[in-house]
Amino acid sequence: MSDSQQTVTSEQEMLNWGRLLMDGLVYADLLAARDRGPEENWFDFWMSRADHYEKLADESLATGHRMTAGYWLWVGSMAAQYAQFLWFDERRPIGQDRKVELYRRAAPLLDPPAERYDLPIDNTTIVSYLRLPKSANGRAVPCVVLLGGLESTKEESYLFENLLLERGLATITFDGPGQGEMLTDVALAGDFERYSSKVLDHLKTLPSIDAARIGVLGRSLGGHYALRAAATDPRFRACLSWGGFVQMDDWDFETPMTKQSWKYVTNSDTLEQAQVRVRDAIDIRPVLAGLTCPTYFQHGAKDELPMSEIDQLKQYAVNAPLVFDIEPEGDHCCHNLGPAPRLRMADWMADQLTS
Repeated sequence: MSDSQQTVTSEQEMLNWGRLLMDGLVYADLLAARDRGPEENWFDFWMSRADHYEKLADESLATGHRMTAGYWLWVGSMAAQYAQFLWFDERRPIGQDRKVELYRRAAPLLDPPAERYDLPIDNTTIVSYLRLPKSANGRAVPCVVLLGGLESTKEESYLFENLLLERGLATITFDGPGQGEMLTDVALAGDFERYSSKVLDHLKTLPSIDAARIGVLGRSLGGHYALRAAATDPRFRACLSWGGFVQMDDWDFETPMTKQSWKYVTNSDTLEQAQVRVRDAIDIRPVLAGLTCPTYFQHGAKDELPMSEIDQLKQYAVNAPLVFDIEPEGDHCCHNLGPAPRLRMADWMADQLTS
């Protein structure tokens, strides 16, 4: 290993500043975080911002400004999300719990609001949030199931939800095995489709949702899960894999911090154990022939994920109409390219579910 590699910090390795900006963190906070000093200050910096934004929310509520309060609470939840992002010790659950608490307060104040549904499965509960577009006016509308990734959770999808809501689509987000609120009960496993199908079962009971027009969209690891969900449940009408992948045989390509993330979400004792669990759980080649709905695959050519994932999708997903959006200058999920890739994805999903 070179000297330059040895001096790379966890922050430099793990953080994508384009992602933080596009996910809605305040630009002034990003500048302050960049210049704040030692890496160990990262957690305390962002948790203090979460406290600050909750205080602003309380002041807004006191003056009757509910919409502003909802925004501040959501920004506070994002500050807590990224506070815990670099850590795999006691800071991780503290940041997760704070994020959940602030988003729970924000949910009824958002515009449109997020309605919480607790869906029992096995010996735990899927915590989900449904948002309906303002244009619904009592009509049953299409819906998109949004899936988080290795570090992203349901609270982080808010801005992408807004893109879909503006296009007349409802959204529902939830944490699955190894994610957010679910992790304390269920570690990452190879049956994520059981959870996405359970959410779809729930949507089909709601008069506000057009059960014949439901899509699934996932980011990063969630993009892998979206492919699995649609391949194993033909009720999904469209699938969008945003920076996703087919399998995880390429363990050696993962960065040290990402390997630690896999270890954490699989509840493994060692990296070697995590590698085996991830290899066994994250492989959809055996089920991809079941993918038949229109499927959009977004990838950045400068992503650390190899371009061979595209070839594997073509090889195994032989029964689905595939659309590939490959950005030559894009990084992972094309976070470095601003809103353009996200707008294209939102437009595509709206076209599939409203035509």
